[in-house]
Amino acid sequence: MSDLLLVGHGSRDPRAAEEFAALRDRVAARLPGRRVAGGFLELADPPIDVTVDDLVAVGAGDVVAVPYVLFGAGHLKDDGPAILGRARRRHPGVRFRLARDLGTHPAVLDVAEERARAALATLDGPATVVLVGRGSTDPDACAEFVKLARLLGDGRGLGEGRVEPAFVAMTTPGIEDALDRARRLGARRIAVVPLLLFSGVLVDRIAERAAAWAAGHPGVAVTTAPALGAHDRLADLVVERFGEPDHGDVRMNCDLCSYRVRLPGFEERVGTPLSLAPPERAPRGWRARRAANQAAAEAADRRERPRRGLGRRRPGALAGPGGNGAGPAVEVAGLTHRFPDGTDALAGVDLVVAPGERVAVLGPNGSGKSTLALHLVGALGGADGGTSTGTVRVAGLAVAAGGEALREVRRRVGLVFQDPDDQILLPTVAADVGLAPANQGLAPEEVAERVAAALDVVGLADAADRAPEHLSLGERRRVALAGVLAARPEVLVLDEPTANLDPAARRDLIEVIRGLALTTLVISHDLPLALELCPRAVVLAHGRVAVDGPTRALFANPSLLAAHRLELPYRMVAPAPGT
Repeated sequence: MSDLLLVGHGSRDPRAAEEFAALRDRVAARLPGRRVAGGFLELADPPIDVTVDDLVAVGAGDVVAVPYVLFGAGHLKDDGPAILGRARRRHPGVRFRLARDLGTHPAVLDVAEERARAALATLDGPATVVLVGRGSTDPDACAEFVKLARLLGDGRGLGEGRVEPAFVAMTTPGIEDALDRARRLGARRIAVVPLLLFSGVLVDRIAERAAAWAAGHPGVAVTTAPALGAHDRLADLVVERFGEPDHGDVRMNCDLCSYRVRLPGFEERVGTPLSLAPPERAPRGWRARRAANQAAAEAADRRERPRRGLGRRRPGALAGPGGNGAGPAVEVAGLTHRFPDGTDALAGVDLVVAPGERVAVLGPNGSGKSTLALHLVGALGGADGGTSTGTVRVAGLAVAAGGEALREVRRRVGLVFQDPDDQILLPTVAADVGLAPANQGLAPEEVAERVAAALDVVGLADAADRAPEHLSLGERRRVALAGVLAARPEVLVLDEPTANLDPAARRDLIEVIRGLALTTLVISHDLPLALELCPRAVVLAHGRVAVDGPTRALFANPSLLAAHRLELPYRMVAPAPGT
């Protein structure tokens, strides 16, 4: 028997959360004996991923996710599949299915009509209705809204029989445009009806803009209706959508989907890959200021929230046994290296990395970045026929000591190569990830536990039995990372981790790295990656450390970047240091 996961958008306004909870309770009352849980994509608690985990924890084995959105825009087409993709990775034994949006349904029309008639009753005489939607960059969703407005106006006898569509943001016509059109067509009384599911910032903004327009047009009376709210008809519709997957009746409109069909003006969307990373929104203007203030107040609480799945791990799941409890995690002093052909790759590198620190190692080709990484695992210095001087210590252990000390260093330092095909050796993902712990002499049961934990962290638990050559480059790179993590290192060295990855695979890998509580050196040309992951950056030039300091301060100095042949992407503006 399936259980219901109600997926809400989320709002910072507590009224919206209360109305969502009331709707969830009405749905639960209609489904006795089934579990009904609700969570939010953003802006409110509980986060939808946490709700999924909680639902599975109490025994759910078959979950139908009902997106509580009016139309199939980005939150359904992108976030919906991403939620279930992450859920399947975290809970491979649970069946997850996605229902469709509420859509242009008689229940939505009935509730919108009820709100419109209540608003019209406050006006003295015939009136025009302006129906206001949220707005979207998805042309199909906007078209569905306009169709609903036409259906609401045809045959229902609302006021003067006219319903003008409008949008509060992202597209046209705007609220003022629709009010002006109604006035030019002779309306002297207008009811503004927000077609929004819950109260909140947008509903308040609609009322404020309508009132401001009315103040400039004293000959027109304007009233504003409330949002649709937690209505019994909408609860019935949720139950209807919940039952559709069992009957094979999830009829989404793919004929005009901009991700599948080349529509004029939206050609770049066709075939856009889906990212399974949790959504990260980048607000602007006053939204950015408000988001920053709220993020500062909630940062501590969010850091403590349980993190599972892709880029989110169980605390301690991959932690190594720890170092000597004192001193730096990595200490390099006066390190030089000359290759057999006489090339000086390193000319006196000095670097100290504290335990738990995440450091970006930057520099142009030939600056010595990869050579430094190989020295951290003792792969150079005589073994390649070259000559080296200086010292490299990991948790106090000298790499050059050789013997048991070098074996211990290699257990503590995990190096992920730039090309995963140089690192993946065995015929299945699970066998390859288990190679390092097996070579450490661990029992098969512990090896299996480490493999499962590592694959869970990188989001590939469902790929354990697959052949690596059948995976994408991004997936193979995560397999290589899982193979290193299974050895429980204390220091992680990543050589160009995002090279040649598409944006979605790059985002997935970043989320994995972000969730690891390990001392990490990220060797990369990807400056946005360094800015996002590493508070500290080191720039190598001609085999020496030329710059060592806060990443933001480095990126705020274009002259310094240019001097070392580094460049931010076009139109990327580095944040000011300290922000």
